[in-house]
Amino acid sequence: MQKSPKSLNRFIFFIFIAFYQSTVGFGNDSSDENIVFLEKKVREIIPAYRFDRIQKSPIDNIYEIIFGSEIIYITADAKFIFEGGNLQKVIKENDSYVFENLTKKLSLLGRKNILDKISDSELFIYGKGNKYINVITDIDCPYCQKFHNDISVYKNFNIKVRYIVIANKDDSKNRLVSAWCSADRNKSFSLLKKGKKIPKKDCDNPIEQHQIYVNSLGVNSTPSIFLSDGTLILGYETPENVIEKMKN
Repeated sequence: MQKSPKSLNRFIFFIFIAFYQSTVGFGNDSSDENIVFLEKKVREIIPAYRFDRIQKSPIDNIYEIIFGSEIIYITADAKFIFEGGNLQKVIKENDSYVFENLTKKLSLLGRKNILDKISDSELFIYGKGNKYINVITDIDCPYCQKFHNDISVYKNFNIKVRYIVIANKDDSKNRLVSAWCSADRNKSFSLLKKGKKIPKKDCDNPIEQHQIYVNSLGVNSTPSIFLSDGTLILGYETPENVIEKMKN
């Protein structure tokens, strides 16, 4: 759950403590009416899920659904499920149940809030338009170079590409600074993407700030593509696939 890095840490800590303490002797209590209720409810909500038992967790109003070595956590009222680091809200629709991933929803919002605060004036920008994607890139990464070769396709669809850069090699930062400080920033950046050399330049620049943005977004692979709603696409994808995902 990523409302902020701190809230994510609190959530992971909660799950860790629950898992750790549940391994040291919290047995089933058949007299607990909640367990009887939850056994029935879980069979109703997840009919394909064959659990071994349901038992109390060390946390009030949180129960453990045990399936072999796997554990899923559920609230006493069966309205929320913690599974795989995700908080799922149980929603009844007609005669069936669906799950809303609240963790994913909050993660999207957290990433969107970070990206929305980054001004175009701090980034390498290609194209114009109200539609845009944010891309974490490295000038030496082959798939980042492949993505950059697609820039004209995004331009044709009036999609702006906002580049946040990572300096992964010792001289990468200096080369990025030189591109930023050049008379034609985009031309110089594109030359770097092709492995070309550019004249050395220096000026006030945001390159170090880019790394801070990358760290706050919690990614370290390139390319990483963020849609305007915060959706993360890891690795290279064709423009057609990215544009299709923008429609969803």
